[in-house]
Amino acid sequence: MIRTLGVCGFLLLACAAVSSDEDYTSGNWLLGSCTITVKGMDDKNHSQDVYESYRDGWCRGIVAGVSDASPKVCPDANVIHGQAVRVVLKYLQDHPEELHVNGSALAEKALARAFPCKAP
Repeated sequence: MIRTLGVCGFLLLACAAVSSDEDYTSGNWLLGSCTITVKGMDDKNHSQDVYESYRDGWCRGIVAGVSDASPKVCPDANVIHGQAVRVVLKYLQDHPEELHVNGSALAEKALARAFPCKAP
């Protein structure tokens, strides 16, 4: 019960941190989220607040979900999650003209370019 209340409280705080004019499905949101993720990966002494933790989880979840579910993305067994996050972040940084597009679609585009599936 206490654990459930804690999770609910976290989600309420995280949702409240998102202003109504921000589109959390866009590439802009994913860019900010993955920037936070890479900062945390590079600086092990960085302590994330609740908002940054939410954004970090958002990036990691989108990248992992697209990597696992997209038929266009086929990373080999040696590709680690942090590498995939960096691929997505680099693509987003290099293509600001596309940031209004859905973040999952942009992640798929980035990962499919970096880790394309071989033709049968």
